[in-house]
Amino acid sequence: MIGIFKFKLKKINPARRIAVGFALLIIIGAVLLMLPVSARAGERTPFLTALFTSASATCVTGLSLVNVGGYFNVFGQAIILILIQVGGLGFMSVLCFVFLVSNRQIGLRNRILIAQSMGADSLEGVVKLVKHVLYIASSVELIGAVFLSVRFIPQYGALKGIWFSIFHSVSAFCNAGFDIIGDGQSVFSYRFDPLVIITLAFLIIIGGLGFIVWEDIINKKSLKKLSVYSKIVLISTVLCIVIGAVVYFLFEYNNPATIGADSIGEKMLMTFFQSVTTRTAGFDALKQSGLTPLSKVWGILMMMIGGASGSTAGGVKIGTFALVLLTLYAVLRGKPDVVVFGRRIGHRIILHAMSLLVLWFLLTLTGAMLIAFADGHSVLYSMYETASAYSTVGLSVGISENASVFTQILLIIYMFLGRVGIMTISVLFMIHSGRDRDIKYPEGRFIIG
Repeated sequence: MIGIFKFKLKKINPARRIAVGFALLIIIGAVLLMLPVSARAGERTPFLTALFTSASATCVTGLSLVNVGGYFNVFGQAIILILIQVGGLGFMSVLCFVFLVSNRQIGLRNRILIAQSMGADSLEGVVKLVKHVLYIASSVELIGAVFLSVRFIPQYGALKGIWFSIFHSVSAFCNAGFDIIGDGQSVFSYRFDPLVIITLAFLIIIGGLGFIVWEDIINKKSLKKLSVYSKIVLISTVLCIVIGAVVYFLFEYNNPATIGADSIGEKMLMTFFQSVTTRTAGFDALKQSGLTPLSKVWGILMMMIGGASGSTAGGVKIGTFALVLLTLYAVLRGKPDVVVFGRRIGHRIILHAMSLLVLWFLLTLTGAMLIAFADGHSVLYSMYETASAYSTVGLSVGISENASVFTQILLIIYMFLGRVGIMTISVLFMIHSGRDRDIKYPEGRFIIG
């Protein structure tokens, strides 16, 4: 029986293997979270609640039907933390680590899977890349935990303070947005604490830059020598954070439901964190339901952009969005090619970027309409929740907690598609990109505009 399963698994293409791997991880996590030993009350957790939590953790989203810190005990929280770490770094990276520790040979098939799951376009140095990823991830998470422990240990005691520091550092670095503080308010109670807020923000930013950018920085050791992709990601990330913070500052300045009554310094801190967390993480330092309609629309755009490819973040990816804008700029100037830093971007890559963007809008709008129809919420609120799930952000306007079974299942599907679907589409694009290159069809006339 096992032999038959292995034979069938070999016939599955790499893109589907990644999806199957994530699905199995979600199911295993759901089964463990269902056990009475995982809940504080010692009772069996309903399957849908466990499945939703497991999917959200594995897909590093952060949406939850229950107060994670108040509902799950340390064992359940540990399961969630493992799911976040494996889901954030990619289960193939963890599998590679197991191979390295056990001195097992990593075959060509597994090298291909690892490269594709991490966004690498070459097999060269893939094992070295995984080593660097695991080293950087563990180092950054440890440093983040040390900074957070300065606040949490005095407040919660040594053991609980250390556990809180580790959990929230991993959750922030993996852009998951889960918290176990237990008050059901995410990091809202620490919104005026620069140590906690800035530490979480930098963990989110570093995690959202992506494995490929880290490797490029390590190898080149100079910003001028970085690849075109790395330069675009770094510049776009800074611009998104700054512009996002300014927009939120203007839209929320006089809003009493968010930052209207706060000082200038507190407003700046909150809008900076909101700008960082909305694109990728989902830690809630502001009540999302209290945001102005303009801020909610802006938040949906930020969620769509997301972080970098091959990172712990979601969205269509910041490089994809930047490339679409650069293409628009080239078209408006009447240029036949998109040229960035002296390099021409291939037309197939541009088509891929545009396809991902269109797909995001179509799926998000469809999901929002279904939720609005099923649960009676406004389209704006439904769009915000759907965008949060599909972009694996985790910010909520309150729909998830009281959602119908239909909406809960729909959000699970969207979280899975957001984490695995875009990756799978990208892998399929790489697999088929070399085919039909020499086939040229007669050009057909087509009128646009």
